[in-house]
Parts: sequence; C-alpha cells; structure tokens
Amino acid sequence: MIAAATGMFIPLRSYFAKGQWALIYLLIVVMVGTISGFRAALLASILAFFTWNYFLIQPYHTFAVDDPKDLLSLLVFLVVGIIIGYQTGKLKELSQVKALHEAERLKTTLISSVSHELKTPLAAVNATITNLLAEEKDWDKEYTLSELKNVEDDLKRLGSSINALLDFSRLEAESWKPRKEMFELSEILGALIAQLPTPQQACLKVDLPAELPPLFVDFEQFLRLIQNLVVNALDYSGKDSKVTIRAKESGSWILVMVEDQGPGIADEEKAKIFKKFYRGRSSAKVPSGTGLGLAIAAEIVKFHNGKIWIEDIKPHGARMVVAIPKAEEKT
Repeated sequence: MIAAATGMFIPLRSYFAKGQWALIYLLIVVMVGTISGFRAALLASILAFFTWNYFLIQPYHTFAVDDPKDLLSLLVFLVVGIIIGYQTGKLKELSQVKALHEAERLKTTLISSVSHELKTPLAAVNATITNLLAEEKDWDKEYTLSELKNVEDDLKRLGSSINALLDFSRLEAESWKPRKEMFELSEILGALIAQLPTPQQACLKVDLPAELPPLFVDFEQFLRLIQNLVVNALDYSGKDSKVTIRAKESGSWILVMVEDQGPGIADEEKAKIFKKFYRGRSSAKVPSGTGLGLAIAAEIVKFHNGKIWIEDIKPHGARMVVAIPKAEEKT
C-alpha cells in the first residue's frame, strides 16, 4: 500500500506542498493497523518515513535532508504514525477476543470513527505542517513554537478519540473487569481535578456532605465515569459557567450528581443520550467528540450494578445522576 501510494505521488510531487503526503500515509497506517496489527502498522510507518524522504523531499533519490523544516516534518510524521499504529493495533487485538461477528462490528466502528473523528485532527496536523514548510515564508521562532503547540493539541485530541474507542471496546468485550475496593469519593475527585487543565479546574465546584459513606468501586473505572460526565458538562456549558459535583445518601444508594448550566437535554433525547455515537442537538457547540463519553459512563455504571439518569435543572441546565449501591449491599 505504501509502494502504491508513493508511485501515485511521484508524478505529482512538483504540484503539491511537501507536507500533503503525510495525511494519506497516516490513513494507510491506520488501515494497516486495523487489518494486521501493530507490527505491520509500525513497518508501514517506517516505510512511509523513508519513501517520503527518498522520493518526495528534495534532493530526490537520497536520504539527505537539506531543509531542517523537512526533517521536523518527517520526525513528527514518524512519531504520529507509531502512536496511531500502536493504538489501532491494540484495538485489533481486542477485537479478536470476541466471536467473529463481534470483531467485524468493532472494525466497522473503528472505520466509522476514523472517517470522522480521526481524520479531522490528522487534517489539522497536516495543514499546520504544510504551512510551516511553505518555502516562500520564513517563520520566526515564536510563530513556529505556536504552530507546534497546535500540533500537540491536535495529537492530544486524536489520542482522546482513540482512547474513547479503546475504552468502550474493552467494556463491551468485558475485558476491562472492575476490581472493586473501598474509596472515599473525595479521593476520586482529587485525582479527577488533578487531571483537568487549569481553566477547567476553575469552572468546577465540589459540594460534598460532611459524612458520606465510602464507595465500593473500581477506582480507575469510576474516575473515568465521573471524568466523562464532568468533561461533557464543561463542553456543553457556556464559557466560565460552573459545573458542580454533589453527592448524598438515598436509602441503600449513594447518589453522585454532576450539574451544569448548559442548554439542558430535550425529553426526546434523554433515552438516546447514553447510546454509543449519539450526539445531541447541541453538539454543534462542541468542536469534536466521538459520542462515546456518556456510553462509556453507562457501561461502567452497569458493571457496578448501579443506575444513571438525567434530570432537568431550572431555569436551564442538566443534572447527571449516578446511583451506586452502598458498600454494605455488596458485602
């Protein structure tokens, strides 16, 4: 596939910017990783690295690189290719855990996501690198660093989309089984806050009762559950709006609530919001998302024998409620 793509690129190399080949090469790496696993994707990344250098970057037909910006472009491509190959390879391994029809379903899921969520940040990375490689412009150090920061942000966004797919696949394949222990909710929320960027931390408010029983949960899974609810609330709330985490006892349950000040969720959407790949009417406000965050949350709640639902907040906003059985119910 790399050889065929390179063969098509060579006659066109004088008409296109040097960085434009990266996106197609990366999509090939994704396809190879999906079909044949990480080793094949790693080989495809290395082959693309050398063929791009040898045939498409001047001086042609040599591995010498005269322009430092070309070398930067090649190195960024190689790193991104290895990361994508590794993640898609892991997803390929998970698909083999289930029966043949499950594996086919996961492949379809991955291809659907690649066409929408993975392609967008890859295109952004390609555009930024192509801009930096423009021969008619001489970028200063400050601008170059700013553009590379944009590349870093796009790669994080790409990684987040892949991780969401991986988490959901592990949960559906039942290969990510919970290991439950006793944890204070405040301990889990402390880990959550530490992972959030500073601007998001400033928008988060925690309001817990003085006496709250510990939770009998898998720490990593419950952290991911609350993180998905909080990030979703932050994304859909207005700028500088507060997102509040509350908790209380209710009979044999402990309720953990995430409240936002966003537009709320229409009644007809409440039954769909926890389904995979569903994005509501307000999704246009959010630049990207796999539509898996709330589906992952619902799967984790199910693994903990709990419940999750949505409540309205007046005059506007939504409250996500997670109900977890008290520890004594599980002993």
